[in-house]
Amino acid sequence: MKIVLCEIGGDEFSPFPDSIYLAKKAIGLKDQFHSFVPCPKCHKLYQKQEVVDFKQGNIPTVMKCQHVEFPNSQLRNSRICNTQLSLKIGAANRTIIRPKLIYPFSGIKQQLVTLYRRPGFERYLRHWENRQQYDNILTDIYDGQVWRTLKESSEENSENFFRKEVADSHLGLMLNLDWFQPYDGTVYSIGVIYAAICNLPRDIRFRRENLLTLGILPGPSEVSLHKINHYLAPIVDELESLWDGITLNQTYECIEGKEIRAALILVSCDIPAARKICGHISALVACHICEKKANYENRQHNFAGMDDMDEWFFARDQSEHRDNANSWRQCNSEASRKRLVKQTGVRWTELLRLPYFDPVTFITIDPMHCLFLGIAKWIVKRIWIDGEF
Repeated sequence: MKIVLCEIGGDEFSPFPDSIYLAKKAIGLKDQFHSFVPCPKCHKLYQKQEVVDFKQGNIPTVMKCQHVEFPNSQLRNSRICNTQLSLKIGAANRTIIRPKLIYPFSGIKQQLVTLYRRPGFERYLRHWENRQQYDNILTDIYDGQVWRTLKESSEENSENFFRKEVADSHLGLMLNLDWFQPYDGTVYSIGVIYAAICNLPRDIRFRRENLLTLGILPGPSEVSLHKINHYLAPIVDELESLWDGITLNQTYECIEGKEIRAALILVSCDIPAARKICGHISALVACHICEKKANYENRQHNFAGMDDMDEWFFARDQSEHRDNANSWRQCNSEASRKRLVKQTGVRWTELLRLPYFDPVTFITIDPMHCLFLGIAKWIVKRIWIDGEF
């Protein structure tokens, strides 16, 4: 655009910005992301400014990760990560410290402030209170057990969290994590953690303008197993305060402000991501809902066989899951963690800091692959109807 304008108007348009970055800067547009610096090895998060401004003897210096993976170990000092978090660029008289990785994080509360000032948003949140219902038919999340039974607190006579009088102030959030390849010709995975507001009608629930983008996980590869907890921690911090309740200074319908609460009631990802977020062992090894486990034959896990159904066909207990997850967190070595996971199928997840979160019930069974990509249809038709296997 600048080239065209300069050809037409000459030097008059020379100050015109020639990049998106400069254009946003010129008109005062800023993103709502807060930048963390993750450790390239253990993924512990640090404040960006802390890393960039780090000095020793008043000299800009590369900061190293001080995370201790096993604080209960007797060899604590030797287990400090000590990985470099940044790079030193430039000459001695003009040194620039640049972080190796950046984790952009956007708070839930600040995004809700923007959404609640949008005309019609609160009206959409209330749509489910007068919706038509059918006996024994699940048409949306509002017909499910969690939406109908989640309580405001642990007190015996507590009211339901989702009810008509708070339809536009008590929010149910759906969390998703997925990775994608942004570049052609190279393997480089970037992850995105985002949330949808279940109160909204299904036809607008997943529109881009209604989604809450929480964090963008840096590449070049997926975060392994429990290390995802470092990225979940600031999200859970906000979810804890939203469960207790926050006050918005102003909304479109309530100029004098409104108190809102929110609960994470659903993790809807593909199977590997859901297991990673919620602290379950791989789906190749065991079911996260019941006690069914795979055997190991010919160097691969095998779920075949229904002869022992009476031994595993009952739901896992979330209290036992929490106890096992806390035991995992108290382990003082990688070997002891592996033994415990093999025995219980459970790892610690930051989501267990939420008192109401149920790591067994609050997970959907991979809707993307089972429904959108036709796996459920293939199983029913090829195995049950056609009987080809």
